[in-house]
Amino acid sequence: MLLAVLTLTGIVVTTLASTAMRSLSEVAWHELEDLCQQKQKPEKFGRIFDVREQLEFAVSIVQTVAISATACCGLLWLPGNSSPASVNSFALINQIVLTSIILVACATWIPWAAAKIGAEHFLYYTWRWWWLLAVLAWPLFVGEKFVYTIFQRASGQEEVQEDEEEAFEEEILTILSEAENDGVMEADRADMIEGVMDLDDNDVTKVMTPRSRIDALDVSTSWEDMIKFVVESGRTRIPVFDGNIDNIKGILYAKDLLRESMRKENKRRPLGKLLRTPIVAPVTTQLDTMLKKFLAGRMHMAVVNDEYGGLAGVVTIEDVLEEIVGEIEDETDILQPQQIRRVSQLEADVNGDVLIDVLNEKMGLTLPDEEEFATLGGLIMSELNEIPRPGHEIAFDQVTFRIVEANRRTIRRVRVTITPNAKPSS
Repeated sequence: MLLAVLTLTGIVVTTLASTAMRSLSEVAWHELEDLCQQKQKPEKFGRIFDVREQLEFAVSIVQTVAISATACCGLLWLPGNSSPASVNSFALINQIVLTSIILVACATWIPWAAAKIGAEHFLYYTWRWWWLLAVLAWPLFVGEKFVYTIFQRASGQEEVQEDEEEAFEEEILTILSEAENDGVMEADRADMIEGVMDLDDNDVTKVMTPRSRIDALDVSTSWEDMIKFVVESGRTRIPVFDGNIDNIKGILYAKDLLRESMRKENKRRPLGKLLRTPIVAPVTTQLDTMLKKFLAGRMHMAVVNDEYGGLAGVVTIEDVLEEIVGEIEDETDILQPQQIRRVSQLEADVNGDVLIDVLNEKMGLTLPDEEEFATLGGLIMSELNEIPRPGHEIAFDQVTFRIVEANRRTIRRVRVTITPNAKPSS
């Protein structure tokens, strides 16, 4: 009778401990927080979250002990036999199989289903019991840390302090990856969330327009030249400098220029009076900080200065947002042709600047990728020692290259034809 009671008790404890263990690994912490808010006990979430490591450790100990005890009692307790000595081999095998099935059900099947359905509710209503176990198991938890420290030092590894923020970000990225793989979240939405999280990992130098590519105006520019420059550049916001480009005086908005052009010529304000004070940021400014500056200042363009106070470039709010939502194209952007446009299974029109490894992957080729060249145009020029004219053909490794477009400096487009005995990818 005692063995029967111990076996049944072990089954119950194993099921509860295994369910708690699975719930701690499956729980959606934001949903548990919402549940605590709904129950008007928001402080409970903090208590559970802060001791989650101790809870996992205590539950794992209870689970191990319960499974071991249940297995032993289950094997000793054989219905219909008064003592273990009367057990025959066949009955023992049957009891082992039966005990194993029960343990698998209690330690795996039932906990998995329960955690999937209501991990948050299970932890909310039972956390006091697990917290009590965590307190009782605290000396063992300290012992675990002590043993870990000994092994770590013996292996020569340095202790690395875990950054809680970094660990939290890793947890979010893991959840996003699982949601994307399960089809719960679309890939572009996951990319946007990841883009927001990565804003504080990059500074403005990653997205800014460098000074060599800035379209800027001198503050002394005449009205006619100014109008012509704005029209030809196609920019809506233009930095204006005084004397040299390092001395930025402000930002000219094209709409302000348009509004001013409606006035009579003798009443128009000079360029210096049309400028707006720019946001100035050092090159070390993080993208998330830059976005906050744009929103706070209600500006769309900022001047980026280097460590010496000179102009490093300019950055716009669009540049920062593209790190979150991807490339933003408007009517002024020039559509770029596809680098590789398949004509048929064996032919393709290819840009001369396409990387060889990309071409190999897309068309199933084995063209060499040497240090001297990395693009298709570089490969062809390396073979010919010159820039060929349009119409020129060259055979190379079961592939024929016909120059479609080229100038004196570079090869622009090439027709790539795979010979029939080659094996292209589909």
